[in-house]
Amino acid sequence: MLTPRLGWAVGSGSIFTTTDGARWTKQYSSTNEYVGLDFISTTTGWVVGLHDLLGTTDGGRSWHELDEAAKPIRSVHFVSATQGWGIAGGTGAQLVHGALMPASAGTLVTSSDGGQSWTTLTTPADPQTVCFSDPSHGWLATASATIYASADAGQTWSQALQMYGHDQGLPSFARIECAGPNALWVLLATGNGAAGHSPYIAYATANWTSWRTVMAEPGTIGALMPGVPAGPDSHPGSMSVIDPGDAVFIGDGPATDVAACVIATQGGATLKRTGAIQDAPETFDAAFLSTSAGWVLARHSTGEFVIEATADGGYHWTQQLSVTVPSPG
Repeated sequence: MLTPRLGWAVGSGSIFTTTDGARWTKQYSSTNEYVGLDFISTTTGWVVGLHDLLGTTDGGRSWHELDEAAKPIRSVHFVSATQGWGIAGGTGAQLVHGALMPASAGTLVTSSDGGQSWTTLTTPADPQTVCFSDPSHGWLATASATIYASADAGQTWSQALQMYGHDQGLPSFARIECAGPNALWVLLATGNGAAGHSPYIAYATANWTSWRTVMAEPGTIGALMPGVPAGPDSHPGSMSVIDPGDAVFIGDGPATDVAACVIATQGGATLKRTGAIQDAPETFDAAFLSTSAGWVLARHSTGEFVIEATADGGYHWTQQLSVTVPSPG
């Protein structure tokens, strides 16, 4: 969501929009599958598809296809109508909570013309996701569960964080969201789960260098980290960053069939468990504008994609949209 009334969502081969924060309409549809989006204003945004990249400059009334990089674009992050970065190519790409992430061999690309053309940048191995808070300051996450920082528009990178206890031989993914030139929230997860648990750790920094361990999956890696609060559920879910001090975490609970909500404030020093979305074993993305107002794209236990909204920080949820997933073939 861009404002309390205006927002976009993608899924099931369509782009949806709302102009009142409650009712959603289909704005665009295609045979392609759309997996991510990035809007920087009420008029300018991008949608990433499995086979193309779309752009709009009129709030989605019209969409035009943009040139791809040398390899397919997986995700994008723009800071202006012209300047942006993305992850391209790679192998074993999977949709992970709002971003298509390659398991290995991805590349970082940048555009200075709104996505019309792309240039490859040199990075640490296997980049998965990127975000920038301004034209200079950005962050990069790699498949080794490592976070890197840049202060020169992505020309050079320095290591900033390594996930605690990560086995370099295991697959991992990282969800990162910028919250200012020196601020970042991170949700790192690895694939060495057991007995219905998937290890994850959330971190936050407000000054580039010192990190707070915000929460961890309690049934696995959290047991090795005394004093670290438990995350919302057994699997890493969706994360929405509001500002350097506040973020919202929606846990995935395939065993409990609910998506629990945790509000983090004071840079992650304070956590508050609120409510949960019922009959929602999996979430795809979350968008909170404050610690009260938010929207979550989830999968209902019956298979539909749904958008659930809250106005009280996750204590109560209202379903705003339900889309049936087409059957294969």
